[in-house]
Amino acid sequence: MAHDHHHDHDHSHSHTHDQIALGGDAQCCSHHEVKIDRWIFLCLIGGLLVAVTTVASWLKLLPNETAQLPAMLGAVLLSIPLFIAAGKEVWTARFSSSTLAAIAIIAAIATGEYVPAGWLAFILVVFGLLVRRSASGAQRAIQELVQLTPDVARVIENGNERTMSLAQIRVGMTVRVRPGENLPVDGKVVVGRSTINQASLTGEAAPVEVTQGDQVYAGTTNLTGGIDIMVTQIGADTTIWKVTQLIRQAESSRTPRQLLIEQVSQFFVPLVLSIAGLVWFLMSQSEDPATKARAAVTAVTVLVVACPSALLLASPSAMLAAFAAAARLGILIKQPSFLEASANVTAVVLDKTGTLTTGKFQVTKLAPATGVDGADLLRAAANGEQHSNHPLAQSILSTAKAARITIDGSNDYQEIHGRGVKAKTTMGEVCVGRSSWLMEMSPAIKAEVEDVESKIEGMTGVHVMRNGQYLGAVGLEDTT
Repeated sequence: MAHDHHHDHDHSHSHTHDQIALGGDAQCCSHHEVKIDRWIFLCLIGGLLVAVTTVASWLKLLPNETAQLPAMLGAVLLSIPLFIAAGKEVWTARFSSSTLAAIAIIAAIATGEYVPAGWLAFILVVFGLLVRRSASGAQRAIQELVQLTPDVARVIENGNERTMSLAQIRVGMTVRVRPGENLPVDGKVVVGRSTINQASLTGEAAPVEVTQGDQVYAGTTNLTGGIDIMVTQIGADTTIWKVTQLIRQAESSRTPRQLLIEQVSQFFVPLVLSIAGLVWFLMSQSEDPATKARAAVTAVTVLVVACPSALLLASPSAMLAAFAAAARLGILIKQPSFLEASANVTAVVLDKTGTLTTGKFQVTKLAPATGVDGADLLRAAANGEQHSNHPLAQSILSTAKAARITIDGSNDYQEIHGRGVKAKTTMGEVCVGRSSWLMEMSPAIKAEVEDVESKIEGMTGVHVMRNGQYLGAVGLEDTT
């Protein structure tokens, strides 16, 4: 694999409100997590109060009136989030399961059934908060994408370079990006050649070589050479922003199953209320005093039993948890309907590397030429690559370090774009890069190169030559 080399580093990952189009509420996802954690803590206190009453009643440790006090406080505390949600539904006249749950809890509290009210609220509220907490993983994934884009750019005007905020950049401007920096905008290369790491967008571990006229994208990393790019897309039009929008749309959209549940709940709520009211009316008209006395409690029991806990939690919980888990693993689900459809998938076909792989190359094989020792091959490759920030070079250097190979620290080297690097080291002149480049310099090595390449078939090969002698190739793979 051909690659160029540079050792400057100046990554910029900060972001400001100029990038709201690229992040929105993602910037405060940590604040949301803290808020959810506080609610969870308060609800756990409420659950503990209800548990105290439950245990005290079982063991008969306290008089019944005294034992019910903790459950009463706990039920009220636990019900606050449900009451807020139900209030919003009533305000918008869109009644759903939250309204029914709130009514059931209010009725239970009103009739002195504090323990059932408390446990019902605990199950609904705490589980819902935990799901929201896990779903914040998707927001963190969006935030990480946003942070890939710098909040400033170097603009070239009349041959002069000046720094401008991203909000001031306009289409048609020329932006300069130095080695090691992330690209602030989408554009076309107008000056220079370099190697771009596009793994954040494509998942491909192997960097892409770009030259004049090639398209480059915001959020990707310029690895080797300085380039000037003409801006073609900014803000909401950039590719990375569109990716974040896909994540948000997927989270906010509804599957047919979720829509069905919402439609059912609209009829379910008035139906249950009607049944509970009918039960109360019929029992209250009874001539039996005992039956008449149980009318309110029985009506409340109908409400509590009919409260659709599963309906409230099942589908939204599953979807949010699935999206959060996928986002943490770097998987983008475009629509919830696709996730539901995956239940019927029997086979998966993958069209490229980087889908199931780690996105990081590792040295998996040394293929020395005839008469060359593998350690000498690795030592020469590491000395040639010692100043490179290219992913392949970093993998070679990591392997050399693990093998306790000492790098000589020489600084005399030259990059040849699209071909490799030529370095003068204590081992002599070392050339590391494409096999085609080495064969251009020394056509006589063609047969040896072909023999070595047959040994690393399917791998990315970095070929090495020292003082005109072909040493072999280092085979690297993007491992799973």
